[in-house]
Amino acid sequence: MTASIGELWDIFPWVRSLVLPLIAVLILVSCSGSDADSVEAQSPTAESAVEPALVDSTPAPATTTTSIETPSTTVAASTTTSPSTSTTSILSTTTSTSTSTSMVPIPEVPGPLDLQSDFVGLGFSVEGRPIFAERLGTPGGRRVLVIGVIHGDEDDGVAIIDELRSKPVPDGVELWIVESMNPDGQANRVRHNGNAVDLNRNFPYKWGPIGEPGNSQYAGIGPASEPETQALVNFISQLQPDIAIWYHQDLFVINPASGREGRIRARYAELSGLPMGQITGGTYTGIAATWARTELSPHDGVAFIVELGASLTPAETATHADAVLTVASEG
Repeated sequence: MTASIGELWDIFPWVRSLVLPLIAVLILVSCSGSDADSVEAQSPTAESAVEPALVDSTPAPATTTTSIETPSTTVAASTTTSPSTSTTSILSTTTSTSTSTSMVPIPEVPGPLDLQSDFVGLGFSVEGRPIFAERLGTPGGRRVLVIGVIHGDEDDGVAIIDELRSKPVPDGVELWIVESMNPDGQANRVRHNGNAVDLNRNFPYKWGPIGEPGNSQYAGIGPASEPETQALVNFISQLQPDIAIWYHQDLFVINPASGREGRIRARYAELSGLPMGQITGGTYTGIAATWARTELSPHDGVAFIVELGASLTPAETATHADAVLTVASEG
C-alpha cells in the first residue's frame, strides 16, 4: 500500500524538520533574485543612457534644474530667473546637464526637432559630446541664429554667446544661439572635429574633396559626412532663420556682399568696428555659411562669417553682442 505525502508528513516529524528550513531558504533566494532583476531593469543600458533622466522639477525660489545624461560628456546649463532677467550658463566640462526644461531629448541621428522649446538637443559630436541650441527673446519673432564655434581652436565666439545670454533681446526677435557645433575640437584645442575633419569644409553645398586626415582643411569622406554637420544642417533646415552668423578667427574682417545681405554685413562691421575686406587663404568648398545662404535664399535669408581678431576684450565682446542684437532688430 502506498502512503500519501500528507500521511508521510504526519508519520515522520523529522521530514518536516528538514524540509521546512529548505523551503524557507528557497523562498529567500527567490526574493533576492527578484530584487536583483528589478535593480538591473532600472539601470540604464548603453542604448537607453542617451535618453535624458528626469529628476525632481519642483522649483526652488530662484533656480530650477533638471539633469540630462548623455553617453559621454555633457554640457551643463542652469537657468536663473529674477523679476527682470533670465540668464543661462553653459559649462562644457561637467558631467551632467541641467536646464529649466523638464526634458531635453537629443536625437542620435538628425530628425524632427521641438522648436517650441527654449533648449533643444541637436545631436552628438564624434566623441559623444552633445550639441545644443538655446532660444531667447520673442517666440515667433524674426529668427536670428548665432554659432559661437565651428573651428575648435577659434572659440572666442563663446564669450559673445555668453554676453548674449545676459542681455535683453529686442522685442520681435527670436534669438537662437549655439555655443559650439564642434565641442570635440574645443576640448582637444584643435581646428577639426574628432575625425580630423574641418567642419567648415564639410557642408553639402559645392562640397569637394580636400586633403586627407592631417590636412587642416580636410573635408571628410563626403558632403555632410560628420555628425556635427548633419546636426546643424538638420537644425537650420527646420529653423529657417532670417539671419545666421558664424564666428571665426583671426583675420579681423567681414567679407563684403551685395543686396540685403551686403547691407547687414556692412551694418555689423560698422557697429563692431571690423573692416570690410576679402577673406582669402583657403580652398572654399563645403562652407557652412555658403550652404546656409543657399538654404535660406527662398525667403532672402542672410548667412555670413564674422572673422574676429586673435583675442577679444570684454569691451569688444559686449560690442559684438550689441551688434548682433542691433542687426537682428533692424533686419
